[in-house]
Amino acid sequence: MFLKIPRLYDSHTHFLATGEFAAGLHLGSLKNANDVSSLQLSPSYFRGDWLVGFGWNEKGWSEEPHKNILDKAFPNNPVFFARMDGHRSWVNSRALDILGATSQDGILIEKDHLRAWEMLPSFSKEQDRHHILSACQVYNKAGFTHVRDMTCSEHLWNLLIEMGEKKEITLAIEENCTTHDLNDFDKTLQSAIQMKKAETTLLRMKGIKLFYDGSLGSQTAFLSKPYNGLPDGTRGMTLWELSEVEEVIKKTWTAGLDFSVHTIGDEAAHQMVQLVRKVSAQGFVGRFNLEHAQMLRPETIQMMKPLHVRCHMQPCHWLSDRVWLKQKLGDLYKHVFPWEALRLAQIPMSFGCDSPIEPPSFWRNKQALEESPQHGIRKFTGDLSQVHSHPDTNFAADSYSVFAEGELKEIVFNGQKLF
Repeated sequence: MFLKIPRLYDSHTHFLATGEFAAGLHLGSLKNANDVSSLQLSPSYFRGDWLVGFGWNEKGWSEEPHKNILDKAFPNNPVFFARMDGHRSWVNSRALDILGATSQDGILIEKDHLRAWEMLPSFSKEQDRHHILSACQVYNKAGFTHVRDMTCSEHLWNLLIEMGEKKEITLAIEENCTTHDLNDFDKTLQSAIQMKKAETTLLRMKGIKLFYDGSLGSQTAFLSKPYNGLPDGTRGMTLWELSEVEEVIKKTWTAGLDFSVHTIGDEAAHQMVQLVRKVSAQGFVGRFNLEHAQMLRPETIQMMKPLHVRCHMQPCHWLSDRVWLKQKLGDLYKHVFPWEALRLAQIPMSFGCDSPIEPPSFWRNKQALEESPQHGIRKFTGDLSQVHSHPDTNFAADSYSVFAEGELKEIVFNGQKLF
Protein backbone atom coordinates (compact mmCIF):
# COMPACT_ATOMS: atom_id res chain seq x y z
CA MET A 1 0.00 0.00 0.00
CA PHE A 2 1.32 3.43 -1.01
CA LEU A 3 0.17 6.50 0.91
CA LYS A 4 1.20 10.14 0.55
CA ILE A 5 -0.36 12.18 3.35
CA PRO A 6 -0.06 15.97 3.41
CA ARG A 7 0.62 17.66 6.77
CA LEU A 8 0.42 14.44 8.80
CA TYR A 9 -1.05 15.66 12.09
CA ASP A 10 -1.10 14.36 15.66
CA SER A 11 -3.94 16.44 17.04
CA HIS A 12 -3.54 15.66 20.75
CA THR A 13 -0.13 15.21 22.29
CA HIS A 14 2.03 16.18 25.24
CA PHE A 15 5.08 17.45 23.43
CA LEU A 16 7.70 18.05 26.10
CA ALA A 17 6.63 14.95 28.07
CA THR A 18 7.18 12.90 24.91
CA GLY A 19 10.79 14.07 24.79
CA GLU A 20 11.19 13.54 28.53
CA PHE A 21 9.78 10.02 28.28
CA ALA A 22 12.11 9.18 25.37
CA ALA A 23 15.07 10.00 27.63
CA GLY A 24 13.48 8.97 30.93
CA LEU A 25 12.79 6.01 33.20
CA HIS A 26 10.29 3.60 31.64
CA LEU A 27 8.22 1.57 34.11
CA GLY A 28 6.11 -0.47 31.71
CA SER A 29 8.25 -3.58 32.22
CA LEU A 30 7.49 -3.84 35.96
CA LYS A 31 5.77 -7.16 36.72
CA ASN A 32 5.24 -6.38 40.41
CA ALA A 33 5.55 -3.37 42.67
CA ASN A 34 8.66 -4.75 44.37
CA ASP A 35 10.45 -4.88 41.01
CA VAL A 36 11.31 -1.19 41.48
CA SER A 37 14.22 -2.31 43.66
CA SER A 38 15.97 -3.75 40.58
CA LEU A 39 15.60 -0.69 38.35
CA GLN A 40 18.82 0.46 36.70
CA LEU A 41 19.04 4.23 37.21
CA SER A 42 20.65 6.96 35.13
CA PRO A 43 21.32 10.63 36.02
CA SER A 44 18.87 11.62 33.28
CA TYR A 45 16.03 10.09 35.34
CA PHE A 46 16.36 12.77 38.04
CA ARG A 47 14.82 16.22 38.30
CA GLY A 48 17.00 17.79 40.96
CA ASP A 49 17.11 15.06 43.60
CA TRP A 50 13.69 13.67 42.57
CA LEU A 51 13.60 10.29 40.85
CA VAL A 52 10.91 10.48 38.15
CA GLY A 53 9.51 7.64 36.05
CA PHE A 54 6.50 6.95 33.84
CA GLY A 55 4.34 4.08 32.66
CA TRP A 56 3.60 1.62 35.50
CA ASN A 57 0.45 -0.47 35.28
CA GLU A 58 -0.61 -2.46 38.33
CA LYS A 59 -2.92 -4.82 36.39
CA GLY A 60 -1.79 -8.35 37.17
CA TRP A 61 0.51 -7.36 40.03
CA SER A 62 0.36 -9.62 43.08
CA GLU A 63 0.85 -6.64 45.42
CA GLU A 64 -0.54 -3.13 45.23
CA PRO A 65 1.82 -0.16 44.71
CA HIS A 66 2.48 1.45 48.09
CA LYS A 67 4.71 4.20 49.43
CA ASN A 68 6.44 1.73 51.79
CA ILE A 69 7.88 -0.16 48.80
CA LEU A 70 9.38 3.04 47.42
CA ASP A 71 10.58 4.09 50.89
CA LYS A 72 12.57 0.86 51.14
CA ALA A 73 13.96 0.95 47.58
CA PHE A 74 14.81 4.68 47.52
CA PRO A 75 15.28 5.91 51.10
CA ASN A 76 17.34 8.97 50.19
CA ASN A 77 15.32 10.57 47.35
CA PRO A 78 11.76 11.75 46.79
CA VAL A 79 10.15 9.57 44.12
CA PHE A 80 7.40 10.40 41.61
CA PHE A 81 6.24 7.58 39.31
CA ALA A 82 3.35 8.44 36.95
CA ARG A 83 0.93 5.68 35.92
CA MET A 84 0.63 4.76 32.25
CA ASP A 85 -2.65 6.72 31.82
CA GLY A 86 -1.19 9.93 33.27
CA HIS A 87 -3.97 10.27 35.85
CA ARG A 88 -2.33 9.01 39.02
CA SER A 89 1.11 8.80 40.56
CA TRP A 90 2.93 6.58 43.03
CA VAL A 91 5.13 8.50 45.44
CA ASN A 92 7.15 7.78 48.57
CA SER A 93 7.00 9.34 52.04
CA ARG A 94 9.75 11.87 51.31
CA ALA A 95 7.77 13.09 48.31
CA LEU A 96 4.56 13.39 50.33
CA ASP A 97 6.34 15.48 52.96
CA ILE A 98 7.78 17.86 50.36
CA LEU A 99 4.49 18.13 48.48
CA GLY A 100 2.47 18.65 51.65
CA ALA A 101 0.15 15.89 50.42
CA THR A 102 -1.70 13.30 52.47
CA SER A 103 -2.09 9.74 51.22
CA GLN A 104 -2.14 6.56 53.25
CA ASP A 105 -0.67 4.47 50.44
CA GLY A 106 1.30 7.02 48.42
CA ILE A 107 -1.10 7.06 45.48
CA LEU A 108 -2.15 10.49 44.19
CA ILE A 109 -5.04 10.78 41.73
CA GLU A 110 -6.31 13.43 39.32
CA LYS A 111 -5.91 16.96 40.74
CA ASP A 112 -3.50 15.88 43.48
CA HIS A 113 -1.44 14.03 40.86
CA LEU A 114 -1.42 17.00 38.47
CA ARG A 115 -0.48 19.49 41.20
CA ALA A 116 2.36 17.21 42.30
CA TRP A 117 3.62 17.01 38.71
CA GLU A 118 3.68 20.79 38.50
CA MET A 119 5.63 21.02 41.77
CA LEU A 120 8.49 18.83 40.59
CA PRO A 121 11.84 20.62 40.17
CA SER A 122 12.46 21.94 36.68
CA PHE A 123 14.87 20.31 34.29
CA SER A 124 17.81 22.45 33.27
CA LYS A 125 17.48 24.47 30.07
CA GLU A 126 19.97 22.18 28.36
CA GLN A 127 17.97 19.10 29.43
CA ASP A 128 14.79 20.62 28.01
CA ARG A 129 16.54 21.51 24.76
CA HIS A 130 17.47 17.85 24.51
CA HIS A 131 13.88 16.81 25.28
CA ILE A 132 12.54 19.10 22.55
CA LEU A 133 14.96 17.69 19.98
CA SER A 134 14.08 14.15 21.13
CA ALA A 135 10.37 14.87 20.75
CA CYS A 136 10.87 16.23 17.22
CA GLN A 137 12.78 13.09 16.33
CA VAL A 138 10.12 10.79 17.80
CA TYR A 139 7.33 12.47 15.82
CA ASN A 140 9.32 12.76 12.59
CA LYS A 141 10.32 9.09 12.71
CA ALA A 142 6.61 8.26 12.93
CA GLY A 143 5.94 10.48 9.91
CA PHE A 144 4.39 13.48 11.67
CA THR A 145 5.07 17.01 10.49
CA HIS A 146 2.33 18.75 12.55
CA VAL A 147 1.42 18.35 16.24
CA ARG A 148 -1.04 19.94 18.63
CA ASP A 149 0.43 20.13 22.15
CA MET A 150 -1.84 20.27 25.19
CA THR A 151 0.75 21.17 27.87
CA CYS A 152 2.48 24.42 27.01
CA SER A 153 4.28 26.65 29.52
CA GLU A 154 6.09 29.97 29.20
CA HIS A 155 9.38 28.11 29.55
CA LEU A 156 8.54 25.71 26.70
CA TRP A 157 7.18 28.50 24.50
CA ASN A 158 10.30 30.62 24.90
CA LEU A 159 12.54 27.65 24.14
CA LEU A 160 10.52 26.82 21.02
CA ILE A 161 10.82 30.42 19.84
CA GLU A 162 14.57 30.39 20.44
CA MET A 163 15.15 27.03 18.80
CA GLY A 164 12.81 27.88 15.93
CA GLU A 165 14.90 30.93 15.09
CA LYS A 166 17.89 28.58 14.82
CA LYS A 167 15.92 26.25 12.49
CA GLU A 168 16.20 23.41 15.04
CA ILE A 169 12.47 22.57 15.14
CA THR A 170 11.24 20.14 12.49
CA LEU A 171 7.52 20.33 13.29
CA ALA A 172 4.68 22.80 12.89
CA ILE A 173 3.40 23.11 16.46
CA GLU A 174 0.12 24.32 17.92
CA GLU A 175 0.19 25.01 21.65
CA ASN A 176 -2.42 24.99 24.42
CA CYS A 177 -1.97 25.93 28.07
CA THR A 178 -3.59 23.69 30.68
CA THR A 179 -5.18 25.18 33.79
CA HIS A 180 -5.59 22.95 36.87
CA ASP A 181 -6.96 25.48 39.35
CA LEU A 182 -9.31 28.45 39.02
CA ASN A 183 -7.00 30.42 41.33
CA ASP A 184 -4.27 30.14 38.67
CA PHE A 185 -6.49 30.59 35.64
CA ASP A 186 -6.14 34.34 35.09
CA LYS A 187 -2.34 34.04 35.11
CA THR A 188 -2.50 31.12 32.65
CA LEU A 189 -4.87 33.05 30.40
CA GLN A 190 -2.65 36.14 30.34
CA SER A 191 0.35 33.99 29.47
CA ALA A 192 -1.55 32.44 26.56
CA ILE A 193 -2.62 35.88 25.31
CA GLN A 194 0.98 37.10 25.34
CA MET A 195 2.17 33.95 23.57
CA LYS A 196 -0.43 34.42 20.85
CA LYS A 197 1.03 37.87 20.13
CA ALA A 198 4.43 36.24 19.56
CA GLU A 199 3.34 33.52 17.11
CA THR A 200 5.63 32.55 14.25
CA THR A 201 4.95 30.86 10.92
CA LEU A 202 5.55 27.44 12.52
CA LEU A 203 4.41 28.02 16.12
CA ARG A 204 0.85 28.94 17.08
CA MET A 205 -0.92 29.48 20.39
CA LYS A 206 -4.43 28.03 20.22
CA GLY A 207 -5.98 28.28 23.66
CA ILE A 208 -6.79 26.95 27.12
CA LYS A 209 -7.35 23.33 28.11
CA LEU A 210 -8.65 21.77 31.32
CA PHE A 211 -9.41 18.30 32.65
CA TYR A 212 -13.07 17.77 33.53
CA ASP A 213 -12.91 14.06 34.43
CA GLY A 214 -10.34 11.28 34.67
CA SER A 215 -9.65 8.00 32.87
CA LEU A 216 -11.39 4.67 32.37
CA GLY A 217 -8.31 2.75 33.47
CA SER A 218 -8.37 4.51 36.85
CA GLN A 219 -12.20 4.43 36.96
CA THR A 220 -12.29 8.21 37.37
CA ALA A 221 -13.89 8.96 33.98
CA PHE A 222 -17.41 10.28 34.74
CA LEU A 223 -20.13 7.93 33.45
CA SER A 224 -23.91 8.14 33.25
CA LYS A 225 -24.15 4.72 34.94
CA PRO A 226 -21.97 2.99 37.55
CA TYR A 227 -18.91 1.06 36.45
CA ASN A 228 -19.94 -2.52 35.81
CA GLY A 229 -19.36 -4.89 38.72
CA LEU A 230 -18.24 -2.37 41.33
CA PRO A 231 -20.15 -2.81 44.59
CA ASP A 232 -20.06 0.87 45.59
CA GLY A 233 -21.81 2.06 42.44
CA THR A 234 -19.10 4.57 41.54
CA ARG A 235 -19.57 6.58 38.35
CA GLY A 236 -16.18 8.28 38.38
CA MET A 237 -15.56 11.93 39.21
CA THR A 238 -15.48 15.48 37.90
CA LEU A 239 -12.70 17.90 38.78
CA TRP A 240 -14.48 21.26 38.44
CA GLU A 241 -17.82 22.79 39.33
CA LEU A 242 -19.82 23.64 36.21
CA SER A 243 -19.98 27.27 37.30
CA GLU A 244 -16.17 27.36 37.38
CA VAL A 245 -15.88 25.89 33.89
CA GLU A 246 -18.46 28.40 32.63
CA GLU A 247 -16.25 31.26 33.80
CA VAL A 248 -13.23 29.71 32.09
CA ILE A 249 -15.11 29.36 28.79
CA LYS A 250 -16.35 32.96 28.80
CA LYS A 251 -12.95 34.44 29.60
CA THR A 252 -11.17 32.19 27.12
CA TRP A 253 -13.52 33.00 24.26
CA THR A 254 -13.50 36.72 25.09
CA ALA A 255 -9.72 36.58 24.68
CA GLY A 256 -10.13 35.04 21.22
CA LEU A 257 -8.72 31.65 22.24
CA ASP A 258 -9.99 28.09 21.85
CA PHE A 259 -11.54 26.28 24.82
CA SER A 260 -10.48 22.61 25.01
CA VAL A 261 -11.64 20.10 27.61
CA HIS A 262 -10.57 16.58 28.51
CA THR A 263 -13.58 14.28 28.80
CA ILE A 264 -13.52 10.50 28.68
CA GLY A 265 -16.82 9.44 30.27
CA ASP A 266 -20.11 9.85 28.41
CA GLU A 267 -21.65 11.99 31.16
CA ALA A 268 -18.62 14.27 31.39
CA ALA A 269 -18.82 14.90 27.63
CA HIS A 270 -22.60 15.45 27.78
CA GLN A 271 -22.30 18.02 30.57
CA MET A 272 -19.56 19.91 28.72
CA VAL A 273 -21.56 20.06 25.48
CA GLN A 274 -24.60 21.27 27.41
CA LEU A 275 -22.51 23.94 29.11
CA VAL A 276 -20.96 25.18 25.87
CA ARG A 277 -24.44 25.47 24.34
CA LYS A 278 -25.54 27.48 27.38
CA VAL A 279 -22.58 29.87 27.09
CA SER A 280 -23.11 30.21 23.32
CA ALA A 281 -26.78 31.08 23.91
CA GLN A 282 -25.61 33.97 26.12
CA GLY A 283 -23.85 35.56 23.12
CA PHE A 284 -20.30 34.29 23.62
CA VAL A 285 -18.64 32.92 20.49
CA GLY A 286 -15.60 30.69 20.27
CA ARG A 287 -14.12 27.40 19.21
CA PHE A 288 -14.68 24.30 21.35
CA ASN A 289 -12.43 21.24 21.27
CA LEU A 290 -13.64 18.02 22.85
CA GLU A 291 -10.51 16.07 23.74
CA HIS A 292 -10.67 12.27 23.36
CA ALA A 293 -14.45 12.02 22.73
CA GLN A 294 -14.05 8.37 23.65
CA MET A 295 -17.64 7.92 24.85
CA LEU A 296 -20.53 9.92 23.38
CA ARG A 297 -24.25 9.21 23.57
CA PRO A 298 -26.29 9.89 20.38
CA GLU A 299 -28.08 12.82 22.01
CA THR A 300 -24.74 14.41 22.89
CA ILE A 301 -23.60 14.21 19.27
CA GLN A 302 -26.84 15.81 18.08
CA MET A 303 -26.35 18.67 20.55
CA MET A 304 -22.95 19.42 19.02
CA LYS A 305 -24.27 20.32 15.58
CA PRO A 306 -24.77 24.09 16.09
CA LEU A 307 -21.40 24.52 17.85
CA HIS A 308 -17.95 25.45 16.49
CA VAL A 309 -16.69 22.11 17.75
CA ARG A 310 -13.95 19.67 16.77
CA CYS A 311 -13.50 16.23 18.34
CA HIS A 312 -9.91 15.10 18.82
CA MET A 313 -9.87 11.30 18.93
CA GLN A 314 -7.15 8.67 19.46
CA PRO A 315 -8.19 5.35 17.90
CA CYS A 316 -5.03 3.74 19.30
CA HIS A 317 -6.59 3.93 22.79
CA TRP A 318 -8.96 1.19 21.65
CA LEU A 319 -5.99 -1.14 21.15
CA SER A 320 -4.93 -0.61 24.76
CA ASP A 321 -8.40 -0.61 26.33
CA ARG A 322 -10.10 -3.41 24.43
CA VAL A 323 -9.10 -6.19 26.86
CA TRP A 324 -11.23 -4.74 29.66
CA LEU A 325 -13.52 -2.16 28.03
CA LYS A 326 -16.69 -4.27 27.73
CA GLN A 327 -16.35 -5.71 31.21
CA LYS A 328 -15.81 -2.30 32.80
CA LEU A 329 -18.57 -0.44 30.95
CA GLY A 330 -21.34 -3.00 30.51
CA ASP A 331 -24.28 -1.45 28.65
CA LEU A 332 -22.36 1.80 28.11
CA TYR A 333 -19.94 0.01 25.78
CA LYS A 334 -22.27 0.83 22.87
CA HIS A 335 -21.23 4.49 23.16
CA VAL A 336 -17.46 4.02 22.87
CA PHE A 337 -15.30 5.30 19.99
CA PRO A 338 -18.16 6.86 17.98
CA TRP A 339 -16.02 8.04 15.04
CA GLU A 340 -18.54 6.90 12.43
CA ALA A 341 -21.48 8.53 14.24
CA LEU A 342 -19.52 11.79 14.36
CA ARG A 343 -18.68 11.49 10.66
CA LEU A 344 -22.34 10.94 9.76
CA ALA A 345 -23.34 13.94 11.91
CA GLN A 346 -20.70 16.01 10.05
CA ILE A 347 -18.88 16.90 13.26
CA PRO A 348 -15.25 17.80 12.40
CA MET A 349 -12.68 15.32 13.71
CA SER A 350 -8.93 15.11 13.95
CA PHE A 351 -6.97 12.03 15.00
CA GLY A 352 -3.93 11.82 17.24
CA CYS A 353 -2.12 9.49 19.62
CA ASP A 354 -1.93 11.16 23.08
CA SER A 355 1.82 10.63 23.35
CA PRO A 356 3.49 9.64 25.64
CA ILE A 357 0.40 7.78 26.88
CA GLU A 358 0.50 6.00 23.50
CA PRO A 359 3.39 6.06 21.02
CA PRO A 360 2.96 8.44 18.08
CA SER A 361 1.82 6.17 15.27
CA PHE A 362 -0.40 6.64 12.23
CA TRP A 363 -0.33 2.86 11.77
CA ARG A 364 -1.64 2.03 15.24
CA ASN A 365 -4.63 4.28 14.59
CA LYS A 366 -5.18 2.57 11.23
CA GLN A 367 -4.94 -0.83 12.91
CA ALA A 368 -7.53 0.17 15.52
CA LEU A 369 -9.97 1.33 12.86
CA GLU A 370 -9.55 -1.94 10.95
CA GLU A 371 -9.85 -4.31 13.92
CA SER A 372 -12.45 -2.57 16.12
CA PRO A 373 -15.53 -3.47 13.99
CA GLN A 374 -14.92 -7.13 14.98
CA HIS A 375 -15.60 -6.03 18.57
CA GLY A 376 -18.83 -4.14 18.06
CA ILE A 377 -17.42 -0.71 17.12
CA ARG A 378 -19.14 0.85 14.13
CA LYS A 379 -16.76 0.86 11.15
CA PHE A 380 -15.23 4.21 10.19
CA THR A 381 -15.96 4.77 6.49
CA GLY A 382 -14.32 8.17 6.16
CA ASP A 383 -10.91 9.09 4.76
CA LEU A 384 -8.25 8.37 7.39
CA SER A 385 -5.72 10.53 5.55
CA GLN A 386 -8.08 13.50 5.80
CA VAL A 387 -8.69 13.25 9.56
CA HIS A 388 -4.95 12.76 10.11
CA SER A 389 -3.98 15.83 8.04
CA HIS A 390 -3.78 19.32 9.53
CA PRO A 391 -6.94 21.13 8.39
CA ASP A 392 -5.13 24.40 7.56
CA THR A 393 -3.52 23.91 4.17
CA ASN A 394 -1.42 27.07 4.68
CA PHE A 395 0.30 25.89 7.89
CA ALA A 396 3.71 24.56 6.80
CA ALA A 397 1.99 23.84 3.51
CA ASP A 398 4.87 22.05 1.76
CA SER A 399 4.91 19.10 4.13
CA TYR A 400 4.03 15.49 3.45
CA SER A 401 4.80 11.92 4.49
CA VAL A 402 5.09 8.90 2.20
CA PHE A 403 4.38 5.37 3.43
CA ALA A 404 4.77 2.13 1.53
CA GLU A 405 4.35 -1.43 2.79
CA GLY A 406 3.72 -0.15 6.30
CA GLU A 407 6.95 1.83 6.54
CA LEU A 408 7.81 5.52 6.34
CA LYS A 409 9.73 6.06 3.11
CA GLU A 410 9.98 9.85 2.95
CA ILE A 411 9.10 12.87 5.06
CA VAL A 412 9.23 16.48 3.87
CA PHE A 413 8.72 19.31 6.34
CA ASN A 414 8.15 22.86 5.15
CA GLY A 415 9.91 22.10 1.88
CA GLN A 416 12.88 20.37 3.53
CA LYS A 417 13.38 16.63 3.06
CA LEU A 418 14.13 15.13 6.49
CA PHE A 419 14.65 11.58 5.20
